[in-house]
Amino acid sequence: TFSQEHYSELNRPWQFHWSRYSIEDCNKDLQGIMCQVGVKEEKGCFIFDEVNIPGSGFLEAMNVLLASGEVPGLFDSDDYTALMSACRNAAVRDGVIVNSEDELWRRYTSIVQRNLHIVFTMNPSGSEWKNCSISSPALFNCCVVDWLGTWGAKAMGEVGKEFTLRLDMGDAESVGGTWGIGEGEALMEIVEAAFEGVSSGGLRQAVVAALVDMQKITKDMAEETAHSA
Repeated sequence: TFSQEHYSELNRPWQFHWSRYSIEDCNKDLQGIMCQVGVKEEKGCFIFDEVNIPGSGFLEAMNVLLASGEVPGLFDSDDYTALMSACRNAAVRDGVIVNSEDELWRRYTSIVQRNLHIVFTMNPSGSEWKNCSISSPALFNCCVVDWLGTWGAKAMGEVGKEFTLRLDMGDAESVGGTWGIGEGEALMEIVEAAFEGVSSGGLRQAVVAALVDMQKITKDMAEETAHSA
């Protein structure tokens, strides 16, 4: 299904719910969204989550849309002709003189970029985060990355592990040691899920556990300072 609802006079959220919803259905609704923001000049927000992505082609379309204000191939010949006619009428309405179709198209895409906001939610703990940053860079360099909610222990552990991969732990990883004794044992358990499939309880896990704990202490101190200010 595809739902639309006004939440203010100037802003409208659009969200796709992928239940028996094909990429063709998506393209049709995306045409309507882009006409509303690019021709009628409504301000809107398009919200989608990583679990609702129908395929890699959709992410590629969103990447290009963010970078250029258009989705190549979205409008076929007849739809494109109708869109350009609506854009000419909109330009006349706004008192803007355009001398060519290319200029009219550039005006349309710039309005789309100005009025349409993209909100993409995803879990940064999985490999898809890195894959998306490489294959769809506009999702990151054309957006503001906002960390929402509390990170899970596994996500924090994986971030810490990634930062320590280049650290040479010497023989400590293979020979073991007395890591995680007393209070340290509880800290080791917090990040244990990030070390699935590898030997746990080693020095690297202890270092990651210490990093995660320091991050928590820093975060708690910053929140306490902010509340007391």
